[in-house]
Amino acid sequence: MSRKCRFALVALLCACAVGVLANGGPFVIKYPNGDPAAKGILARIDPNLRPAKESRLSVVKEELKVAFEQEPFRGPAGTPPVASVVAAYTIENPTDKDIEIDFGFPILRGIYMDPFSMAPKPEVNVTISDKPAELKIISNSAIYGIIRQRSREAIDAAVQKDQMLSKLVSDVRSAPDFHLEGPTAALTNYLTYKLRWNNRDAALMVAYANVALERPGPTPVPVQSPLEAPFVARSFRDDELSRLVHANLGPLSAIGEQKATQLFAQLASRFDRKAASTYEGIFTAWGGDVRERSVDLATGQVRPREVTVDPEKERDSPRNRMTWFDPTIYARVDYLDPHANINDREKAACKTILKNLPVVFTFAPMNLLYYRATFPAKSTQVVTVSYKQYPYLDTGGQESYQLAYVLHPASLWKSFGPIELEIAVPEGANIKASVPCESAGVEDRAPSGDLAHGGVRSDTEAKVACSIYKTTLRDKTGELFVALGAASWKAATLKPEAAPEPKPKPKQAQRQVPVEEGAKSGS
Repeated sequence: MSRKCRFALVALLCACAVGVLANGGPFVIKYPNGDPAAKGILARIDPNLRPAKESRLSVVKEELKVAFEQEPFRGPAGTPPVASVVAAYTIENPTDKDIEIDFGFPILRGIYMDPFSMAPKPEVNVTISDKPAELKIISNSAIYGIIRQRSREAIDAAVQKDQMLSKLVSDVRSAPDFHLEGPTAALTNYLTYKLRWNNRDAALMVAYANVALERPGPTPVPVQSPLEAPFVARSFRDDELSRLVHANLGPLSAIGEQKATQLFAQLASRFDRKAASTYEGIFTAWGGDVRERSVDLATGQVRPREVTVDPEKERDSPRNRMTWFDPTIYARVDYLDPHANINDREKAACKTILKNLPVVFTFAPMNLLYYRATFPAKSTQVVTVSYKQYPYLDTGGQESYQLAYVLHPASLWKSFGPIELEIAVPEGANIKASVPCESAGVEDRAPSGDLAHGGVRSDTEAKVACSIYKTTLRDKTGELFVALGAASWKAATLKPEAAPEPKPKPKQAQRQVPVEEGAKSGS
């Protein structure tokens, strides 16, 4: 019998929020030591990937437009939508000097990619006063890779510093297999009795010592969708970032990059609490809540995200594609790829990690856009960020597709004006936002330019009747959530089948009704 497991992907909301509040727009990214010419891993930006304050520029207003549209390459109408997001910031430089700064922009969850275009790339663009800006995408996987790299450096340095620990780890790595006696027992005893580690962290260190990280491992678990994986390296436009995506994984790819990254961060923190930047810390610095949340379609209340999955169903079935390839699912469940090309020793190490790793790495995935902008003295420019992504599925109560957007905190700018929000959905589809929205009527709109006809706009493109909702956001904290009813989306986008023409009745069965008779009978 099929056994369904329901995962509340977030812990209960805390009574008090702690840490920096949110953003959804440009953020200044610091150069390390103030030197833009510095070299090294991501030396061009803050090594901690965190935003800084900007006290010279003012944001006059932000115009945020969200549209739920059909994705042209994914089968018939009624299949999951694509969310198109356009955020336009009117930014003023009131000073007498030109200001050149680096911006970062956080995008929660994955970015849509067109796998059928000539050169597959993420659907994201940045313009400054209508001129394209060169941008770099620091993906969720790249952030993981940075954390693993720094954590490994901290772990290896600490091991080398302790001569006894270094010898015990070397003995474990030289052992012919993974077992509980001999070198493994000696390392465990040293960690628990000498270093006062708990049994679970000691087991994680033993497993770490048994994994050959330099050996190529299986293909990592896809980050956003199965179709994105082949093109993921091309999307960064940076060799170092592309290398870090797969670095320090090896056989650990069999448990997914999320849990592998958590392993590194957990072990690094045992040697030095400040040694490793955690994903949660990076995410919180940008203002997001690392816990997965949704807005309830019925009540409009923000709650922990819920999703129901069936582990016994085929993972690549259309119905389960959006859940089984959801990175938050892999972060929550003890998944070990049964088809991974790893040996018995590596498999035992992976099972040990899954058994002993605390389930605290529950998060909303995030990508960072990085680009440079120049603001001439006494000028005003419009910085526009546009992207597309698949909304994430929520099965709590009424099933819905959810969009999360990190709002911009005024505290990180000299001043920040209102955020004008507009949401468009096909007429008949119901939505619920985490802020009150008013209906602005129905408009006929064509699909976004790069989605219509696979990227080619047509002057005769059929328009779709869309319901428009608007509001002005004056509280620029926290996150914005929008829920789209799955059932109503399907009903609104499914085209009714053409009714079959009625078959003529046999002539002998047809009755000719005189006009007069019809008139008398009131027909």
